[in-house]
Amino acid sequence: MGVVDTDRDRANALAAGGRSGLVAGSLESLLELARPDAVHILSPPATHASLACTALQAGCHVFVEKPMALTADEARLVIAAAENGKILTVGHNYLFDPVIRTAQAYVAEDRLGQLLGLDAFHGALPGGPGWLFELPSGPWMEDVPHLLYLSMHFMGEIQVLQAIGHPPAKQSKVTELRVVAQHVGGVSSLIYSANTAPFRIRLTLFGTKRTLEIDLKTGTLVEHRAFKGHRWLTKGVAALDVTSQLLLGTGRNAVRVLLGRERGWPGLRALLEAFYAAIRDGGPSPAPAIEGLRVAELSEEIARLLKHPPSASVC
Repeated sequence: MGVVDTDRDRANALAAGGRSGLVAGSLESLLELARPDAVHILSPPATHASLACTALQAGCHVFVEKPMALTADEARLVIAAAENGKILTVGHNYLFDPVIRTAQAYVAEDRLGQLLGLDAFHGALPGGPGWLFELPSGPWMEDVPHLLYLSMHFMGEIQVLQAIGHPPAKQSKVTELRVVAQHVGGVSSLIYSANTAPFRIRLTLFGTKRTLEIDLKTGTLVEHRAFKGHRWLTKGVAALDVTSQLLLGTGRNAVRVLLGRERGWPGLRALLEAFYAAIRDGGPSPAPAIEGLRVAELSEEIARLLKHPPSASVC
């Protein structure tokens, strides 16, 4: 363990409190002293690209939190730095979450039929760090990458997107964002809110056979199925079906927690295990940098659309 801070007195004080014997004034110096095999970049997003490049150039494998970079140009620099054969993995952890894996299996088994659309919502935890509102376009830049990579995972590459935000980007940082995207396989609607309560992360997959609701906060999913019969009867059956699925899913999660088989952020743990397996086995990266680049490109386009919205019209 080591501590880096340009203020050496502060670094020494932190090192003493954390029982670390390594103190340096820069990441380069710390890497030279510690010579780690792998580095995790968990700092604010504006620093991800530069720190990842530094660690890669020092010969380290790198796990970098999302977003990999705030701009596409920065993301390309990170990819170029990884051309030394080191494993570079982006923190797209929800792809490895059990409920997303289950949803993926449902799609592969054709339980939902042809996927036509996806709706996604991501809120913000209250009392977030100050750097969230220092991001160039607003706090959405921290969490919307999750919605972008998840939407492409299920619906395919994004071909066209539109975005609208509040407050208007020319006046302030955007805290409420709506993105509509056309994919190879259909359409998606992505919503981010920095102000709504309670905190939620949810996806809905719309298929020709069934609709699937995924709650990433509670780790539950519900299939909405079509029932035949009188409409009042089917209303009751559908309500009971949804309730029973939620109770079973919640109970299953509770048992796993009580038995020690489940803890917080299971998708992140699975991704980290895959990252170290890739290092041990020689790759490939479980969440490759090219996906981080695509997310950076799309985020940059969203920021551009927010800054230069189409002229308003009244119908």
